[in-house]
Amino acid sequence: MSHLSEDQLVLLYYGETEDAGVSRQHLESCAACRAAYAALERSLASVSALPLPERDEDYGAHVWRRLAPRLAPEPRLTRLWRSLVAGPIWMRAAVAAALVLAAFLAGRYWPRPEPALAPAVVSAPAKERILLVAVGNHLERSQMILVELAHAEPDGGADISAEQQQARGLIADNRLYRQAAARAGETGTAQVLDELERVLIEVANSPSELSPRDLEAIQHRIQSQGILFKVRVLATQARRRSKAAPSAIPKGRT
Repeated sequence: MSHLSEDQLVLLYYGETEDAGVSRQHLESCAACRAAYAALERSLASVSALPLPERDEDYGAHVWRRLAPRLAPEPRLTRLWRSLVAGPIWMRAAVAAALVLAAFLAGRYWPRPEPALAPAVVSAPAKERILLVAVGNHLERSQMILVELAHAEPDGGADISAEQQQARGLIADNRLYRQAAARAGETGTAQVLDELERVLIEVANSPSELSPRDLEAIQHRIQSQGILFKVRVLATQARRRSKAAPSAIPKGRT
């Protein structure tokens, strides 16, 4: 048997070795191990002989007061997470399942930006129909003013304040339609709109209360130039052309 190690001698001293009989038998036959064990007994005996310090009742509280200021407060969420991670397996599995479910629900119900609709593409024929409808409505409103003025009785004069207000609202639109017709090469339409614009401006700038003479002058201009007849014909043509033009609403849209 080889010499006993220091750990084996310590265990033998405190009686905690399982083969104490074998170790003591070795000591009897081995002078070196016996001398080492004797030295160890003297050292351990001297340590055991030292008196233990007395601990008062506040010793634990005193130690905690000294350590507490050096310990950083642990966030509540960190403590919760640590307790969950350090918990039993079933708790960790439940936490993992809850995280997966939360991620799934967040992806399913989180509001997503609506895709922007592509702007509707309006074809050239559709644009023409929109313009014709607008021009037709404009001519019908203008025709109503001309009819009211053409059939007014000139004997006692006339109050044309209502017609003036309507004429002022039609002048700007008439100018736009006239310019559009000229750019499109529709000379006849542009000419009729030009004549209508002159009448509308005259009505708008005339006194609200027309004398019989002033009213006759306006009626004479309407009749001599045949502006009422031209506007009526042009309005009829605009309605027919607008019905023949393709719809302004693209297919697939409501």
